[in-house]
Amino acid sequence: MTTREKSDPFSVADRHIVIVGGTAGIGLAVAAHLVEAGAKVVITGRRDAAEVAAGIGAIFVRTDVTSTESVDAGFAEIAQVLGHVDCLILNAGVETAVGEIGDLDLEAFEQVLDVNTMGIVRSLAAGVGLLGRGGSVVVTSSPAGSITTPGLAAYSASKAALDMLVRTWALELGPRGVRVNAVLPGIVESEMGTESAPDAEIIRRMTATGVHRKAAEMGPVFHFLASDASASLTGSLVGAHDGIPAGYSAEVLE
Repeated sequence: MTTREKSDPFSVADRHIVIVGGTAGIGLAVAAHLVEAGAKVVITGRRDAAEVAAGIGAIFVRTDVTSTESVDAGFAEIAQVLGHVDCLILNAGVETAVGEIGDLDLEAFEQVLDVNTMGIVRSLAAGVGLLGRGGSVVVTSSPAGSITTPGLAAYSASKAALDMLVRTWALELGPRGVRVNAVLPGIVESEMGTESAPDAEIIRRMTATGVHRKAAEMGPVFHFLASDASASLTGSLVGAHDGIPAGYSAEVLE
């Protein structure tokens, strides 16, 4: 490591970073960005993605966030591979249609909560012991945690729960020198297929900027929270949503 890298608060060179849910979309794009920045990155997912990981210079460890046994086994393997973790990015999530309350798919509703909320809880519970003083936890949440639409109850509830968990975990882990923050992406191309959803254009019009982001554009946001440059941030919900919660955009009003 050069002297500049040692003194640069934005550097993540040689950092050990784990991305839970890192095999596609935002997670994979962030992984590629961090590898390029010099970090040693492990990505996890339910399906085999060893070739995908190798393609960006990362390491793959299989975990299914709906299974405590799988998550525990995955982090045991991560401990062997990395020894310790400097930054744990919790990105696993699904956006499954559940219907409205009069015609609700309860099984789908439970699946969304199990993956998006409990999957993150299981992952941090298994991985927190690998984080030392100066460590950073970054959770992928959503502006849907505070702004919702009909039919989005499960997804919005799961993200609202994460926002409160982030604040709680920040208080719990602060004395250990571990920071916990969330990133709230807006309309971003992802493994959920957001870019092709029927309401994608409507959501784009709701942004203050009118921009539909590429997944790679989230890389620098997560990079910042993984670095010492964000040392004073904990318990924060970092909006990377182009102003969706700010109010009515000019395009919507027109």
